Amino acid sequence: MSLQIPMEDFVHYFLGNNLNIDKADFDKFGLKPKVKHYQKGQQLIIQGQPAPTFFFLVKGFVRYLSVSAEGKEFTQSFAYAPGISGSTRAMTKNVNSLFSIEALDDVICLEFDWPVFFEQMKSQPGFMAAYNRLLENMFIKKEEREYAFVQQSAEQRYLTFLDKNPLIRDKIPLKMIASHIGITPIALSRIRNRLK
Repeated sequence: MSLQIPMEDFVHYFLGNNLNIDKADFDKFGLKPKVKHYQKGQQLIIQGQPAPTFFFLVKGFVRYLSVSAEGKEFTQSFAYAPGISGSTRAMTKNVNSLFSIEALDDVICLEFDWPVFFEQMKSQPGFMAAYNRLLENMFIKKEEREYAFVQQSAEQRYLTFLDKNPLIRDKIPLKMIASHIGITPIALSRIRNRLK
């Protein structure tokens, strides 16, 4: 796969509506991501290991999952193309990741080494504005998820999940959706039967 097309997609995604910078500004820093392919079931990062890489998903979708000491899996969230994935905590604090990222589909992505990427972009106000916008979007999603667990019923959380994830909602196993919204697969089955 040509690196040029995915890199252009990444630049467009990263910059959003930021008119202060353009692709030429990105090019002059010589950012050289790797184009990687992960097959369904492979892990992009592994819980408990360093994860200094962030990913721009060009194709496919992934889930963030953590495994308890007893071996129980918890699906924390999902990400899909076009989008960014990775462990912000592991990248910025140089610590091990608290979760894994698993390909739920064949995934093609650009992989960036976070320390190098951030070092090259941090002095550029336009880049920082784009980075801040991405962080704001992440915090908004986190805040909405926390609100849902405190204020919404399981049925409302399920309906919200369907509404916010139209591209992947029919491609994800129901047990993962149930885990993501904090209920058992049996409880989700009952909700789905009620909604028919």
